Amino acid sequence: MCKSLFFYGLMAMLFFCSINGKAQVYATQRGIAIFNAKMPINSYSGESNDLQGTINFETNEVAFKVLVKSIKTGNNKRDRHMYKLLQVENFPEVVFKGKLIGDFDLNKRARQELKVNGNFTLAGTTRNVSIPIELNPIEEGIELNASWFLLISNYNLERPSIAFIKVDDKHDLNIDALLKKK
Repeated sequence: MCKSLFFYGLMAMLFFCSINGKAQVYATQRGIAIFNAKMPINSYSGESNDLQGTINFETNEVAFKVLVKSIKTGNNKRDRHMYKLLQVENFPEVVFKGKLIGDFDLNKRARQELKVNGNFTLAGTTRNVSIPIELNPIEEGIELNASWFLLISNYNLERPSIAFIKVDDKHDLNIDALLKKK
């Protein structure tokens, strides 16, 4: 009797631990988001250290956002023009919501390449995108790295210019974050 009670108790514990192992939400409050814009004479970049987001490994839901006003280019005048272009008063956040595609093994201590598919919203325009990401489980949590590009014209944004020289339509985006278990 004691052995069977122990066996059923052990099985129940293993069952609930395996469910709990999958049902984990990881989040960041201070990730880094960077964009790079190119033009023939004066390329520039912008950076925010306030990327926020979560990955729910049970539902595979992914959600990230950054406040537009947290993005800085190192030039106050350029920042003001960027905020105006992005209509920050009406659309204060850049947002991604989607689903993780692929299998992620939290117990595998190695970089794992996956994708996220979902909606990326910039200046009030939402586009469906597929973004390659790397997740790397480490002792402190999960490192997240992603790099992709967008065409600002796809978001109904006019390309900024200086003396009739326009910024390239293509902007490179990078995010880096350490996600910790919630």
